[in-house]
Amino acid sequence: MSRWTDIPGWDLPSPENTRRCKSFLKSSFSYNGIENGLRYFQNPSGREGLPLVIFLHGADACGSDNESQISLHDVATVFADEAWQSEHPCHIVAPQYKKGKHWAFPSMLEYVYELTLSYAELFHADKSRLYVYGYSAGAIGIFSFLKRYQIFAAAIPICGATDDTEMEKLTDTPMWLYHAGDDPMVHPDEFEIVYYKETHIGSDVIYDKMSKLGHRNIHYTRIPEGKMRRDYHLYPHCSWVLMGEDTEAKRWLFQQRSSYRADMIQTGD
Repeated sequence: MSRWTDIPGWDLPSPENTRRCKSFLKSSFSYNGIENGLRYFQNPSGREGLPLVIFLHGADACGSDNESQISLHDVATVFADEAWQSEHPCHIVAPQYKKGKHWAFPSMLEYVYELTLSYAELFHADKSRLYVYGYSAGAIGIFSFLKRYQIFAAAIPICGATDDTEMEKLTDTPMWLYHAGDDPMVHPDEFEIVYYKETHIGSDVIYDKMSKLGHRNIHYTRIPEGKMRRDYHLYPHCSWVLMGEDTEAKRWLFQQRSSYRADMIQTGD
């Protein structure tokens, strides 16, 4: 067992997730000297103009097996569910970063940018409906990404955090935050990441700052303290479980459209 699954109440995959993982094909993507494995689900209809969803995993799934990013938690494959695909057909891409890397590294942000646009072209996706979601390290990466690039129509960062800089750039992208109030790993308020010697802010503070900055399309599901353990018998960091079951949040994601023209994708550079 890994150090993650040793944690009492850590989220484990269901048999249904194992089945859905089989519909994700293996590939890899290289850009600027960085090559990572990825898994992708391509809607079988062959239709053009479908949404593209990017999933960014947490630190527990980093590596080079090109499997853990979708196999460890059901949340990675929820949009490949047959019922969801019937109502909301889409494509999904789930890259995996290697040990020693992180989604928030500038090189990885650029990598995700290029990967997203490359697969949007490959699948002939609707570039006004590019979506991103992820948990923990993936959510931290999402916040860093949105401060630099504005290509996603909407984002769902789950149990994430960011540094307290350039917060106004986050107001450009619709967001639905998810966090447990008693998350001991990534606190929803202000906390220090010791190994980076940086102060980060969690979803409580992010939501408050975004509201004060006039963000017009931000939602926040804050899971009350004690609810994760009491009602779900889960470690409080695992709020991605509840997001994966939240039909309202998922439908909201797919209702968003970017104001950017498909041929004029803009960035924060």
